[in-house]
Amino acid sequence: MKNFKFILIIICLASVSCQLGTRRGWLSMRWVEKPVYSEHMPDVPEEKRLHFTKIGAYTVGEEGFAQLMQGLREGDVIAYRMTAKNVRRDVAKGRLNVISYNVLDYGHLGILTHVEGNDILRLLSSEAFKGPNTGEDVYSLKEKSFDVYRLNQWDKVDKDRFHEFVKKSQEKAGNWIGYDFSGMFGVWNSNLRPDEAKAIGHDYICSTVVAAALYFAGADMMVSGRKGWLDLVSPRQVVTSHGYLRDIKAPVEKNR
Repeated sequence: MKNFKFILIIICLASVSCQLGTRRGWLSMRWVEKPVYSEHMPDVPEEKRLHFTKIGAYTVGEEGFAQLMQGLREGDVIAYRMTAKNVRRDVAKGRLNVISYNVLDYGHLGILTHVEGNDILRLLSSEAFKGPNTGEDVYSLKEKSFDVYRLNQWDKVDKDRFHEFVKKSQEKAGNWIGYDFSGMFGVWNSNLRPDEAKAIGHDYICSTVVAAALYFAGADMMVSGRKGWLDLVSPRQVVTSHGYLRDIKAPVEKNR
């Protein structure tokens, strides 16, 4: 096991050493991260068209976090980033979970949500050996570098269904199996388009839990072009995709 970790460290250090300090992700991976729809779908009425807009950014150690945090609201998507230099530093310390930051433009994703019993906005995301969770709040972002994306029609998203997904996705996971390891490698993604609570998947990665939550709430961002098969859904795909407001027919299932 120690030899395996050592090999991973060497591979990652070799790859980041070939990059500029400010570049994120492998250029060869950009085609993988390309969204299904990079512009509005012509057959979708203007009033139903969805897209994300970058509204802010923060780099750890710099000023401006307090001001940025004041403008954050539920539904904002947080896309975490790291420079090649910082990835190299963390990998050298044995923090292999940051390797995704070297391969992809963004290494992690989360969406801000209200959680019952909490006055502070929390982040719905998913991590290896944790699965979908809301363990972090907006204050934890001060120790990260990230960009903030906002959906253009968040006010039309069904908030009750969104909160239902936040709750059910955590209840269904319950343990480390709640992380979608097959989705991490793009083999098979958990249900990206659940229409009812019982259809919510048992496991998600950070990007697919955000995409599925939005879909369940009425915002189909069209992040997958292969219905979940052989399709790595990256954080960048989610925030650069164009989608549409769908008609919700299934009621929110409560007390299940």
